[in-house]
Order: sequence, then C-alpha cells, then structure tokens
Amino acid sequence: MKVLFFLYDGYVDWEISPLSYMLSISDIAIETVALTEEVTHKGMFKIMPDLNIEDCDPSEYEMLIIPGGEPAPLDKEERLLDLIRKFDEQGKYIAAICGAPTFLAATGILRERKYSTSIEEPEYLHYFDQTFKSESDVTVCENLITAEGNAYIEFSVAVGKELKIFEDREDELETVLFFKNQLRG
Repeated sequence: MKVLFFLYDGYVDWEISPLSYMLSISDIAIETVALTEEVTHKGMFKIMPDLNIEDCDPSEYEMLIIPGGEPAPLDKEERLLDLIRKFDEQGKYIAAICGAPTFLAATGILRERKYSTSIEEPEYLHYFDQTFKSESDVTVCENLITAEGNAYIEFSVAVGKELKIFEDREDELETVLFFKNQLRG
C-alpha cells in the first residue's frame, strides 16, 4: 500500500509529522509530490519531493494527504486541483488539514459533504458551503478526511484508521497517548 503527500512552499510541517512517522513504521509506503523540484516548509527546511506533479498517477496510491498552509496561490493552481479531482473520481481517500480543505472546496468535490477546516479568512469562504461545516475537529465523510490544524494528532489517527495501520483499539489509543506524552508510568 502506498500514500502520496502533496508538499508546497509554506506547508505546515508539524501537521503531518506525527502522521508521516506513524506511516513510516507501518507497512505503508510514502511518496511525496510537488509542483517544483524543491519546497520549503513552514519550519524553513528545504525538501526535495520524490515526484513532480506531472509524473503522478493517482491509481498507484491509496490516499492523497495534503498538509495545511496558506491556500493562495494554490487554490487556483489547476495542476493541483486536477490531481485532487482524479483521486476523488477514482474513489481514493483524500486527507486535508487546516487550510488544505480549501483546495478540496476549490475543486468542487466537497459538494454536500461534511468537512472540517481552520480557514476563516473572507477571501476563501466563497469556496465553502458553510451549512456542511462540521462542529468536529476531524471529519470523515465518504472518501474525504478533513481536520482543523490544531487536531493534527486526531487527524493522524483518523488517517491511520482508514489505512488500517492499527492492530486494534488499544493500539490506536496507545498511539494517541504516545503523541500526547502520557505513556509514562
């Protein structure tokens, strides 16, 4: 099984760090894709993605994962929006946190699906139908997993559950306690 992380300049690295760690110790293969040969995340590290977006085939992946960050100018970037549409058309999971659900909304795939997001800026609200905004920090609706940025552990667990990386409920809870530094004993 393989997942794809879309990375871009200014993406919020800590929103996906626990998730990428959880996946790296499971049987899930991880690849990264971007619009450029190099991106710099919010923590200012430079990253060299595995693939350029033109070389990406959604049929090779179980899920597309998009970290949060400033939506502009990517909310109008057709190569990204096209990739998201292709994943959705194939019924593949798409996971987006914080500002990244804006990309899903910009494609039109949210339609009448429940979603979570941290976006409240007026310049992006026209993409969303507020009647479907969830009260939950993390929302799983059909093949979409969306979350507010402060719920990055819960987001990681929701993605992990859909990818079936936990042995059982106890394993899932132990993972949460580990990331919340509550396993001392």
